[in-house]
Amino acid sequence: MAGAASARPIEPIDSRQEILVRDELERVCEDKLFRDTTRMKRFLRFVVEETLAGRGNRLKGYVIGVEVFDRPDNFDPQADTIVRVQAGQLRRRLDLYYAGDGAASPVRILIPKGRYAPTFELRQSLEVNETIDPTSMLGDVSDKTKDPRPSLAVMSLDDLSSSETKSGDYFVDGLTAEIVNALVQFRSIRVVTLTPSVSTTLAQKSVREIGKDIGADFVLSGSVRRDGDVFRVTVSLIRCESSEHLLSRVFDREYKPGSLFNLQEEIASYTAAAIAAPYGAVNRYNRRNKSGRQKSMAAYDCVLRYYDMKLSPKRQVAEKLLDDVESVTKHHPEFSMGWAIHALLNNFLATQIHFVEEASVRLLEADRSARRALKVDSQNSLGYFALYQSFFHRGKFEDANQMICRTMSLNSNDYSVLAYYAACLASRGDFETASKMATAALRLIGRAPTWYHVPHMMVDFAHGKYENVTGLINQNLDESSYSFYLMGLAAKCHIGEIDQVRSILADIIDKEPSYADKASAALQLWHLHPDLARPVYEGLLLAGLDINALKSSI
Repeated sequence: MAGAASARPIEPIDSRQEILVRDELERVCEDKLFRDTTRMKRFLRFVVEETLAGRGNRLKGYVIGVEVFDRPDNFDPQADTIVRVQAGQLRRRLDLYYAGDGAASPVRILIPKGRYAPTFELRQSLEVNETIDPTSMLGDVSDKTKDPRPSLAVMSLDDLSSSETKSGDYFVDGLTAEIVNALVQFRSIRVVTLTPSVSTTLAQKSVREIGKDIGADFVLSGSVRRDGDVFRVTVSLIRCESSEHLLSRVFDREYKPGSLFNLQEEIASYTAAAIAAPYGAVNRYNRRNKSGRQKSMAAYDCVLRYYDMKLSPKRQVAEKLLDDVESVTKHHPEFSMGWAIHALLNNFLATQIHFVEEASVRLLEADRSARRALKVDSQNSLGYFALYQSFFHRGKFEDANQMICRTMSLNSNDYSVLAYYAACLASRGDFETASKMATAALRLIGRAPTWYHVPHMMVDFAHGKYENVTGLINQNLDESSYSFYLMGLAAKCHIGEIDQVRSILADIIDKEPSYADKASAALQLWHLHPDLARPVYEGLLLAGLDINALKSSI
């Protein structure tokens, strides 16, 4: 990957930048995703040229329908949705292009949702106090013969509706493209389809033949059926070599013409997460069967163990894994994921605090490792996420916000990112956004680890719903973090279980006399909002534990 790490909008455009945009337009139109789509290329050329000419404000549905799709003068874009549907297809193809062959393009042409005028972004280096060396980027990741990731082919969904209820190819094709678009956000797998779906010729072959013909390890297929006011969408994931069904999901949704695009996005996001996320079907299969390991089995093993550890984080497991990751990165310094995991493990251990001075040391080490990961691969979302954690826990909230935005732009479906981000938002008092993020994470993962419920616990705690909080104390939350465990103990005090909490704390302090100092240091890392700090402090004080760090936050 030869490009830089991030992008900035070009506005207004000077003559040099206009040349760059026109060069990029030609590259896009010659790409395999656009080469044979005459109308799609015409659509893209028209909106780009109009915008470069300063007429972007006239790019409305009517104008595009008449100029691009040859509709008559009485064209009604509300009745005829061709422009809106094709704009959605165009956005998805651009997303696919920039996730693949166009990843290193110096300029990106983007069409934001809700408008037809494109924006142009000039790629630039990541600005986080250290310049990333573009010469250290991976150069052969796109080489399919060397790419160690499992590969997935997406087949066009079949429309099984009756002739009276068929919604038209636009919905089925659009949903297929949305699924592909959502899948390419996950960099742990490789989507091998060269167009938004597997060709009809391939669709007539067996799953094993498809895998052999196009080099796919897995195939995703499915169907759409409309019955009255209900849509039923079925998707299945199959392992090519064994024809084993690894995943099957059925979505029943109410048919509402005005919400079909939201429906497509909802189903696509869930499907992609269920397949390609760290705990998704592909990674679960590989962990179970030990498949997919390449030249460095130790490196691959560390990645799988890290994802397993995140289900139930424990200090001792993290420390052992950190030692192994350090060995791997020593022998494979260009292993970007290894450096990212090294950073994330240091961030996690910082919140566990073995001794009070440890947190700052580990957070700085996490910062260094995350930057090393991004020097190797500027598109490593976990590298940005590790920087986000390091910045947040050190109180550098503006820098942290930049990093979480970059993380989400690379992969908006990583539910562990959503859950952690939600916990950080809740700790800072943004309870509404925290609830939305946490709900999205839980919806994507299905059966979630206990710590995914922490953001909702924090919101309930701030709103005085202490009974909702205490239940998590009995689900091994004490093994996750001093901070969240203390919040649960404070909730117990608020509902009258003071003697029980005193007994718990007495046992802990007997084994660990410096517990109060460590707890104080741990709570400082989360920068609790007064609406959280006050009830935590008051609750623990009822049990005789005075946390100094909370006093300054009240």
